[in-house]
Amino acid sequence: MIEVEVHQQLRQLLRQSPEAVWPHQLTMARMVARGLRLGRSTLIQVPAGGQHRLSYLLPALMWPDATLLCAPAPVQAQILGEEIPWLQQTLQLHKPVLQKDRWPEPDFRGLLLVDPLDWLQARLGKDTSEVPMGIPLILDGAEDLEDWAYQALTVTLEASHWQQLRQLFPAEAEQLSQIQVSLSLQLLRRPLCRCLLHADEQVHLDAALSLVAGYPGWLPDPWDQIRRRLRDPVSHWVWWAETDRETGRLTLHHSPAALHEWLAPIWATQPVVIIGEALDLDRQAATYRRRLGLPDLTPLRFASGESWPRSGEAELFLYLPRLPLPNSPLFRDHLLQELKKLIPQTQGFVAVLVSDRPLQAQVGAALAAEFGSRVRVNSLSPGERGILVCDWLHWLHHKASLPCPELLAIVTLPFPSVEDPRVAARVQYLQRTQQDWFRQYLLPVAAAQLQRAVAPLRQNLHSSQDSSSPTRWVAILDSRIITRSYGVSLLNALGPTLRVEQRSQLFV
Repeated sequence: MIEVEVHQQLRQLLRQSPEAVWPHQLTMARMVARGLRLGRSTLIQVPAGGQHRLSYLLPALMWPDATLLCAPAPVQAQILGEEIPWLQQTLQLHKPVLQKDRWPEPDFRGLLLVDPLDWLQARLGKDTSEVPMGIPLILDGAEDLEDWAYQALTVTLEASHWQQLRQLFPAEAEQLSQIQVSLSLQLLRRPLCRCLLHADEQVHLDAALSLVAGYPGWLPDPWDQIRRRLRDPVSHWVWWAETDRETGRLTLHHSPAALHEWLAPIWATQPVVIIGEALDLDRQAATYRRRLGLPDLTPLRFASGESWPRSGEAELFLYLPRLPLPNSPLFRDHLLQELKKLIPQTQGFVAVLVSDRPLQAQVGAALAAEFGSRVRVNSLSPGERGILVCDWLHWLHHKASLPCPELLAIVTLPFPSVEDPRVAARVQYLQRTQQDWFRQYLLPVAAAQLQRAVAPLRQNLHSSQDSSSPTRWVAILDSRIITRSYGVSLLNALGPTLRVEQRSQLFV
């Protein structure tokens, strides 16, 4: 069986290369190999750092039939540049490996690397000629799968598309222009630059589509895509807009309210091994699977900190001061006082996560006045002793290339903001279907982001063998984590930590 062959080869490889050792390498490799042999779908939650890649690359290279690997471009570059050549040379593996945006030929039996967005667009567009159905799929980076699916399913209307429609229908050009102007003026009066369209605003789009509804022939995309979507009474769609008040530019987006009804048919066409970092609160990943329409599959989770030997001195500390709640007018002043007392006691890199734009600017300005040029806002090169003030998206996307912080200060918990129209649409859909929108959506997403945010600190502790290395610690300055009932779930999601009650205990 391939599981036995993979186990033997990997064990021999790990003996020769101790730097590749990860406690769960053999277990995960056998699980991936079993999924390939039985055609059984698997969902695997892994810690950060990429140490798990060997566990799926070896089975994929040893599997005799065609295999599809979806991974982001940086991961593909590392796999093709380092890991696959090393495995091929060390173990004399001769399976063809190809990087391409479409299936090369019908009888291809190698390993094909594809960008996840390209694969999703082909599948969601029902273009089965791109990748044949039934080919086993390994998808790495599933923590971003929801974002990729939203991108693949979102249709965008810009000013050029309105002009295109006017040129195609010159008799209705004046009416189309009036509709576009009326809609733009109405949306520019809204307080938010990104917002869901109300019913009285969608009336304008319905009027524009009704003008061309009787046209039996071809319509240019994206108008034709939208016309076909609106004919489907089952699917749930929402309109949302982005406005630029300086230029008056309006961009409209047509997105799904929920992803599961679109993704569920995809998983039925091929066995999948879905691998991601901190996907859900529990091992079964029930809420994550529900959001993405995943079928009954084998779940497996390797949590951060499990099965690693502790160094004794290197410990991840967690500091939870009791400050006013973030919606209190006193929060900003207490937050700045706390940061100004914490940062001088660190010798290394400090990261401060705050996504609220006005508060981020205020924190950046106050810390720059106190600590000078060390402070950077949303920078990619803050320096080894820098103080980086950034939003959650910046940190999660670039944490692998930034220094490991000695202090990670989390200003507010990373709950998805309902000011984001995609989040608001998801919440409204769950409310309409009488589901617990907080426990099934907001809380699992916040817990997953917390786990991914602290992953570099925990990974650094595990890899460091120097007892004199600095202590890594996390300060969560949002008191909801200790005053709300859901705080226990968030603390459990962080994994093993040593909680410190007072600031004076941190640097002893």
